[in-house]
Amino acid sequence: MRTGMVDTEAVRRRIEAALPGARVEVGTFRGDDHFRAIVEAPQFRGKSPVEQHRMVYAALEDLLGDAVHALALKTRAPVADHERTSP
Repeated sequence: MRTGMVDTEAVRRRIEAALPGARVEVGTFRGDDHFRAIVEAPQFRGKSPVEQHRMVYAALEDLLGDAVHALALKTRAPVADHERTSP
């Protein structure tokens, strides 16, 4: 039984609060409880994709399975200037 609802802004704010400096995009698909998020955070450097996803899930822990029924997630660490390739 769902006890609450949450919007994309609330999900974005939760992730940004847990990962300061992150760039976060959040949208919905298939209803108001299915979310998609793209998260780029410096805290992800040196972390595996599974570890990165766990960090995002931790930010939304109390919403998962209730207000957030599904979360399609893409994560990455920012690319440092010296790592960028020139065209």
